[in-house]
Amino acid sequence: MKNSRIFFFAAMAAAAIAMTGCKDDTEPGSKPSDVQGLFINEVCSNPTDEIDWIELYNASGADIDLSGYHLQDDKGSEEEYTFPAGSKIASGEFYVLVGAKNNPDGGTFGFGISSGGDQLTLLDEAYAVIDQVVVPEMDTDFTYARTEDGGSAWEKVNGGTKGRSNSESPDQPGSDIPSGIDYSGLRLNELNGNDKFIELYNTSDKAIDITGCRIYKDAEKTVFTADGVTIEAHGFITLLSEDLYEGMEVPEGTLIFTSGLSADKSVMIELLAPDGEQLDVFKNLSEALGETWGEDDGKYNSKDKEVKPSFARVADGTGDWYIMTSTQGKSNSDAEKVEDEKIVW
Repeated sequence: MKNSRIFFFAAMAAAAIAMTGCKDDTEPGSKPSDVQGLFINEVCSNPTDEIDWIELYNASGADIDLSGYHLQDDKGSEEEYTFPAGSKIASGEFYVLVGAKNNPDGGTFGFGISSGGDQLTLLDEAYAVIDQVVVPEMDTDFTYARTEDGGSAWEKVNGGTKGRSNSESPDQPGSDIPSGIDYSGLRLNELNGNDKFIELYNTSDKAIDITGCRIYKDAEKTVFTADGVTIEAHGFITLLSEDLYEGMEVPEGTLIFTSGLSADKSVMIELLAPDGEQLDVFKNLSEALGETWGEDDGKYNSKDKEVKPSFARVADGTGDWYIMTSTQGKSNSDAEKVEDEKIVW
């Protein structure tokens, strides 16, 4: 009996060792897939309309069923898209996925692709890696694309070739934006974190159609894109924070930027032309961390419940910045300095 028991336990141990030896201990996403010929072919992470997209290409000689496959950014499974049942890409064809963020039509994948650089990974249903690409920092309306469909070399392409071969002529970015416009006279003029507004000024002698121009906050996100907006010669326009209308109906014709604006936090506000060229910038640096945005220790503090001053140019569009009394929608020549220290960065 004793020998039988010893044999039984020995057999169990051997079985356990055998099972352990057969187990696949590879972490999901760390081994290559058996799927061949499927590629991430082109990526757009900084389009004017802020709706990211990803293009796949099937270089194989057969259709590929994408059902249950996964697409992830650098956050891994924390934010991923899983292809629904019935998703297919035909041989030699392209498959475009459109981001859901900022997309009134809903889109497909829910995560955002950072314009400052990101990583995309395509995985099969067992989380084995089919393809992966590190996307660099991208300018507005440029795509990161393989020089040949399914090839190994990549390049930045102005406009891109969404849904078609990368060997074809790129799309023309901003085709709905007026051409031949000189935006050089457009300036940031006043920023108020108390009353939550941004004022722009046209220093030129001609009216400027600013359709497609953007306000970019903290090197991170577009908070305003102009559509059908014109600033008269030496005129002003005011953009109001969406925070002012929380739970309320926004009056018709009001220009809204989709963010708050602080009077004392570190912040960077950029004014960009439709092609992404920086026309103007304002910075309130962090005392401790310099060019780190959203910190509570902004070098300059315009927080004042009574006076409610602004960061403003002492001469409209061209002068140095100071903390001044608010002159929303009109010339800063009527403003007074609240502090004598010039704002520098």
